[in-house]
Amino acid sequence: MIILRPPRAEDAVSLFPLVYQTGVADTLQWDGPTSWDEYRQGIASRAERVRRGETHLFTILEPASGQPVGMADIRPYEEPHRADIGLWIGRPFQGKSYGTQVIHCLIEYGFARLELEKIEASVFVGNQASRRIFEKNGFLLEGTIRNAVHKRGQYLDEWLFGITRDEYYSAASWIVHLCSQQSWLEAQLGNEYQAQSLDQDGFIHTSSPDQIVEVANTFYRGMADLVLLWIDPKRLQAKLLWEAVGAQVFPHLYGPLNLDAVDTITPFTPQVDGIFHGRPVPIDV
Repeated sequence: MIILRPPRAEDAVSLFPLVYQTGVADTLQWDGPTSWDEYRQGIASRAERVRRGETHLFTILEPASGQPVGMADIRPYEEPHRADIGLWIGRPFQGKSYGTQVIHCLIEYGFARLELEKIEASVFVGNQASRRIFEKNGFLLEGTIRNAVHKRGQYLDEWLFGITRDEYYSAASWIVHLCSQQSWLEAQLGNEYQAQSLDQDGFIHTSSPDQIVEVANTFYRGMADLVLLWIDPKRLQAKLLWEAVGAQVFPHLYGPLNLDAVDTITPFTPQVDGIFHGRPVPIDV
Protein backbone atom coordinates (compact mmCIF):
# COMPACT_ATOMS: atom_id res chain seq x y z
CA MET A 1 0.00 0.00 0.00
CA ILE A 2 1.13 3.55 -0.70
CA ILE A 3 -0.01 7.09 0.05
CA LEU A 4 0.14 9.93 -2.47
CA ARG A 5 0.09 13.54 -1.30
CA PRO A 6 1.33 16.92 -2.56
CA PRO A 7 5.09 17.43 -2.07
CA ARG A 8 6.54 19.39 0.82
CA ALA A 9 9.89 21.15 0.93
CA GLU A 10 11.08 18.84 3.72
CA ASP A 11 10.57 15.77 1.50
CA ALA A 12 13.89 16.60 -0.13
CA VAL A 13 15.78 15.25 2.89
CA SER A 14 14.44 11.73 2.34
CA LEU A 15 14.24 11.78 -1.45
CA PHE A 16 17.68 13.17 -2.30
CA PRO A 17 19.67 10.05 -1.26
CA LEU A 18 17.27 7.90 -3.33
CA VAL A 19 17.85 9.74 -6.60
CA TYR A 20 21.29 11.39 -6.36
CA GLN A 21 23.92 9.38 -8.29
CA THR A 22 21.83 6.21 -8.17
CA GLY A 23 20.57 3.87 -10.88
CA VAL A 24 17.11 5.40 -10.57
CA ALA A 25 18.04 8.27 -12.88
CA ASP A 26 19.09 5.78 -15.58
CA THR A 27 15.39 5.06 -16.23
CA LEU A 28 14.32 8.73 -16.39
CA GLN A 29 14.54 11.36 -19.10
CA TRP A 30 15.97 13.57 -16.34
CA ASP A 31 19.58 12.86 -15.34
CA GLY A 32 18.92 13.47 -11.65
CA PRO A 33 20.13 16.29 -9.39
CA THR A 34 23.68 17.56 -9.54
CA SER A 35 23.78 18.75 -5.92
CA TRP A 36 21.83 18.87 -2.67
CA ASP A 37 21.19 22.60 -2.99
CA GLU A 38 19.79 22.19 -6.50
CA TYR A 39 17.46 19.41 -5.40
CA ARG A 40 16.33 21.13 -2.20
CA GLN A 41 15.48 24.32 -4.07
CA GLY A 42 13.79 22.35 -6.86
CA ILE A 43 11.49 20.47 -4.48
CA ALA A 44 10.56 23.68 -2.66
CA SER A 45 9.79 25.39 -5.98
CA ARG A 46 7.69 22.48 -7.25
CA ALA A 47 5.81 22.24 -3.96
CA GLU A 48 4.87 25.90 -4.31
CA ARG A 49 3.70 25.35 -7.90
CA VAL A 50 1.50 22.47 -6.72
CA ARG A 51 0.08 24.68 -3.97
CA ARG A 52 -0.85 27.26 -6.61
CA GLY A 53 -2.55 24.58 -8.71
CA GLU A 54 -0.07 24.89 -11.58
CA THR A 55 1.08 21.26 -11.67
CA HIS A 56 0.05 17.78 -10.51
CA LEU A 57 3.06 16.37 -8.68
CA PHE A 58 2.92 14.00 -5.70
CA THR A 59 5.23 12.48 -3.13
CA ILE A 60 4.92 8.70 -2.70
CA LEU A 61 4.88 7.62 0.95
CA GLU A 62 5.31 4.23 2.58
CA PRO A 63 2.40 4.32 5.08
CA ALA A 64 3.90 2.30 7.93
CA SER A 65 6.94 4.55 8.29
CA GLY A 66 5.69 7.73 6.61
CA GLN A 67 8.92 7.63 4.60
CA PRO A 68 8.91 9.41 1.21
CA VAL A 69 10.06 6.76 -1.29
CA GLY A 70 9.64 8.49 -4.65
CA MET A 71 7.65 10.95 -6.74
CA ALA A 72 4.97 10.77 -9.42
CA ASP A 73 3.22 13.26 -11.65
CA ILE A 74 0.64 13.62 -14.37
CA ARG A 75 1.30 16.29 -17.00
CA PRO A 76 -1.57 17.50 -19.21
CA TYR A 77 -0.60 18.37 -22.78
CA GLU A 78 -1.64 21.56 -24.54
CA GLU A 79 -4.58 19.51 -25.79
CA PRO A 80 -6.55 19.39 -22.52
CA HIS A 81 -7.93 15.88 -23.06
CA ARG A 82 -4.54 14.10 -22.95
CA ALA A 83 -1.73 13.81 -20.42
CA ASP A 84 1.55 12.02 -19.76
CA ILE A 85 2.19 10.10 -16.57
CA GLY A 86 5.46 9.21 -14.84
CA LEU A 87 7.06 8.17 -11.56
CA TRP A 88 10.25 7.09 -9.86
CA ILE A 89 10.77 5.00 -6.73
CA GLY A 90 14.02 4.60 -4.80
CA ARG A 91 15.88 1.31 -5.22
CA PRO A 92 15.38 0.13 -1.58
CA PHE A 93 11.60 0.36 -2.09
CA GLN A 94 11.30 -1.30 -5.48
CA GLY A 95 9.82 -4.77 -5.92
CA LYS A 96 6.95 -4.12 -3.48
CA SER A 97 4.21 -3.36 -6.05
CA TYR A 98 4.34 0.33 -5.13
CA GLY A 99 4.76 1.37 -8.75
CA THR A 100 1.68 -0.55 -9.86
CA GLN A 101 -0.36 1.01 -7.05
CA VAL A 102 0.88 4.53 -7.81
CA ILE A 103 -0.10 4.28 -11.47
CA HIS A 104 -3.52 2.89 -10.49
CA CYS A 105 -4.11 5.95 -8.31
CA LEU A 106 -2.85 8.43 -10.90
CA ILE A 107 -5.06 7.02 -13.65
CA GLU A 108 -8.13 7.46 -11.45
CA TYR A 109 -7.04 11.01 -10.60
CA GLY A 110 -6.51 11.82 -14.27
CA PHE A 111 -9.86 10.55 -15.48
CA ALA A 112 -12.02 11.47 -12.47
CA ARG A 113 -10.51 14.80 -11.39
CA LEU A 114 -8.80 16.16 -14.52
CA GLU A 115 -11.51 14.75 -16.82
CA LEU A 116 -8.96 13.44 -19.33
CA GLU A 117 -9.88 11.23 -22.27
CA LYS A 118 -6.49 9.55 -22.63
CA ILE A 119 -3.36 9.03 -20.52
CA GLU A 120 0.01 8.12 -22.03
CA ALA A 121 3.35 6.95 -20.67
CA SER A 122 6.83 6.68 -22.17
CA VAL A 123 9.30 3.98 -21.11
CA PHE A 124 12.84 3.44 -22.37
CA VAL A 125 12.96 0.38 -24.64
CA GLY A 126 14.21 -2.57 -22.59
CA ASN A 127 12.87 -1.35 -19.23
CA GLN A 128 10.70 -4.41 -18.67
CA ALA A 129 9.92 -3.61 -15.02
CA SER A 130 8.30 -0.28 -15.91
CA ARG A 131 6.58 -1.86 -18.90
CA ARG A 132 4.92 -4.43 -16.61
CA ILE A 133 3.70 -1.69 -14.25
CA PHE A 134 1.78 0.03 -17.03
CA GLU A 135 0.50 -3.14 -18.66
CA LYS A 136 -0.86 -4.35 -15.30
CA ASN A 137 -2.88 -1.13 -15.20
CA GLY A 138 -4.42 -1.67 -18.63
CA PHE A 139 -2.06 0.42 -20.77
CA LEU A 140 -1.56 -0.80 -24.33
CA LEU A 141 1.71 -0.58 -26.25
CA GLU A 142 1.05 1.85 -29.11
CA GLY A 143 4.47 1.81 -30.72
CA THR A 144 8.15 2.66 -30.46
CA ILE A 145 9.47 6.21 -30.82
CA ARG A 146 12.99 5.97 -32.23
CA ASN A 147 15.67 8.35 -30.98
CA ALA A 148 13.08 9.85 -28.65
CA VAL A 149 15.47 11.13 -25.97
CA HIS A 150 19.07 12.38 -26.02
CA LYS A 151 20.55 11.28 -22.72
CA ARG A 152 24.20 11.21 -21.66
CA GLY A 153 25.51 11.52 -25.20
CA GLN A 154 23.30 8.97 -26.92
CA TYR A 155 19.83 8.75 -28.42
CA LEU A 156 17.41 6.33 -26.77
CA ASP A 157 14.23 4.75 -28.10
CA GLU A 158 11.03 4.79 -26.08
CA TRP A 159 7.96 2.59 -25.91
CA LEU A 160 4.75 4.60 -25.97
CA PHE A 161 1.85 3.25 -23.89
CA GLY A 162 -1.68 4.59 -23.63
CA ILE A 163 -5.05 4.01 -22.01
CA THR A 164 -8.35 5.72 -22.83
CA ARG A 165 -11.17 6.68 -20.50
CA ASP A 166 -13.47 4.05 -22.05
CA GLU A 167 -10.84 1.32 -21.68
CA TYR A 168 -10.29 2.21 -18.04
CA TYR A 169 -13.93 2.39 -17.01
CA SER A 170 -14.89 -0.76 -18.95
CA ALA A 171 -13.42 -2.69 -16.01
CA ALA A 172 -14.32 -2.34 -12.33
CA SER A 173 -11.03 -0.65 -11.46
CA TRP A 174 -11.84 0.29 -7.86
CA ILE A 175 -14.21 -0.42 -5.05
CA VAL A 176 -14.12 1.66 -1.86
CA HIS A 177 -15.05 1.11 1.77
CA LEU A 178 -15.59 3.78 4.42
CA CYS A 179 -14.60 3.10 8.02
CA SER A 180 -13.28 4.84 11.11
CA GLN A 181 -9.58 5.52 11.32
CA GLN A 182 -9.47 3.46 14.53
CA SER A 183 -11.00 0.43 12.80
CA TRP A 184 -8.38 0.64 10.09
CA LEU A 185 -5.56 0.98 12.62
CA GLU A 186 -6.80 -2.09 14.46
CA ALA A 187 -6.84 -4.05 11.21
CA GLN A 188 -3.10 -3.36 10.81
CA LEU A 189 -2.44 -5.74 13.70
CA GLY A 190 -3.38 -8.64 11.42
CA ASN A 191 -3.57 -9.35 7.72
CA GLU A 192 -7.27 -8.67 7.22
CA TYR A 193 -10.07 -6.22 7.94
CA GLN A 194 -13.47 -7.35 9.19
CA ALA A 195 -16.34 -4.86 9.34
CA GLN A 196 -19.22 -5.36 11.78
CA SER A 197 -21.50 -5.98 8.80
CA LEU A 198 -19.61 -9.20 8.06
CA ASP A 199 -21.17 -10.71 11.21
CA GLN A 200 -24.49 -8.89 10.89
CA ASP A 201 -25.18 -9.20 7.16
CA GLY A 202 -22.69 -11.83 6.04
CA PHE A 203 -20.69 -9.41 3.88
CA ILE A 204 -18.71 -6.16 3.94
CA HIS A 205 -20.51 -3.22 2.34
CA THR A 206 -18.44 -1.55 -0.36
CA SER A 207 -19.25 0.94 -3.12
CA SER A 208 -17.95 2.30 -6.36
CA PRO A 209 -16.25 5.72 -6.09
CA ASP A 210 -19.32 7.24 -7.78
CA GLN A 211 -21.63 5.85 -5.07
CA ILE A 212 -19.67 6.64 -1.91
CA VAL A 213 -20.77 10.26 -1.37
CA GLU A 214 -24.44 9.24 -1.29
CA VAL A 215 -23.60 6.34 1.04
CA ALA A 216 -21.61 8.63 3.35
CA ASN A 217 -24.40 11.20 3.54
CA THR A 218 -26.93 8.47 4.30
CA PHE A 219 -25.02 6.63 7.02
CA TYR A 220 -22.09 8.82 8.14
CA ARG A 221 -23.33 12.42 7.95
CA GLY A 222 -21.48 14.68 10.37
CA MET A 223 -18.93 12.01 11.32
CA ALA A 224 -15.26 12.90 11.31
CA ASP A 225 -12.15 10.73 11.62
CA LEU A 226 -13.15 8.56 8.66
CA VAL A 227 -10.88 7.01 6.05
CA LEU A 228 -11.70 5.65 2.63
CA LEU A 229 -10.10 2.35 1.66
CA TRP A 230 -9.32 2.13 -2.07
CA ILE A 231 -9.48 -1.54 -2.99
CA ASP A 232 -8.28 -3.32 -6.12
CA PRO A 233 -10.97 -5.96 -6.88
CA LYS A 234 -8.46 -8.09 -8.79
CA ARG A 235 -6.53 -8.84 -5.60
CA LEU A 236 -9.44 -9.76 -3.34
CA GLN A 237 -9.37 -13.23 -1.79
CA ALA A 238 -13.04 -13.30 -0.71
CA LYS A 239 -15.90 -13.44 -3.21
CA LEU A 240 -17.17 -10.08 -4.49
CA LEU A 241 -20.76 -9.93 -5.76
CA TRP A 242 -22.56 -6.94 -7.26
CA GLU A 243 -26.09 -7.05 -5.87
CA ALA A 244 -29.18 -4.87 -6.18
CA VAL A 245 -30.00 -2.56 -3.29
CA GLY A 246 -33.08 -0.59 -4.23
CA ALA A 247 -32.48 1.02 -7.60
CA GLN A 248 -28.68 0.62 -7.47
CA VAL A 249 -26.23 -2.27 -7.63
CA PHE A 250 -23.52 -2.37 -4.95
CA PRO A 251 -20.42 -4.55 -4.51
CA HIS A 252 -20.64 -6.85 -1.47
CA LEU A 253 -17.55 -8.65 -0.18
CA TYR A 254 -18.44 -12.07 1.25
CA GLY A 255 -15.50 -12.52 3.58
CA PRO A 256 -12.70 -10.58 5.27
CA LEU A 257 -10.82 -7.94 3.31
CA ASN A 258 -7.20 -9.01 2.78
CA LEU A 259 -5.08 -5.92 3.42
CA ASP A 260 -2.86 -6.42 0.40
CA ALA A 261 -5.87 -5.64 -1.81
CA VAL A 262 -5.92 -2.07 -0.44
CA ASP A 263 -3.84 0.16 -2.72
CA THR A 264 -4.19 3.33 -0.66
CA ILE A 265 -6.31 5.14 1.92
CA THR A 266 -7.46 8.75 1.96
CA PRO A 267 -9.11 10.91 4.63
CA PHE A 268 -12.84 11.38 4.02
CA THR A 269 -14.13 14.41 5.86
CA PRO A 270 -17.49 16.22 5.64
CA GLN A 271 -17.78 19.96 5.16
CA VAL A 272 -18.64 22.21 8.11
CA ASP A 273 -22.32 21.50 7.48
CA GLY A 274 -21.67 17.80 8.09
CA ILE A 275 -22.37 16.90 4.46
CA PHE A 276 -19.91 15.09 2.20
CA HIS A 277 -19.33 16.76 -1.17
CA GLY A 278 -17.50 15.82 -4.35
CA ARG A 279 -16.39 12.54 -5.84
CA PRO A 280 -13.22 11.39 -4.05
CA VAL A 281 -9.93 10.44 -5.69
CA PRO A 282 -7.25 8.08 -4.30
CA ILE A 283 -4.81 10.91 -3.58
CA ASP A 284 -4.69 13.01 -0.42
CA VAL A 285 -5.30 16.40 -2.07
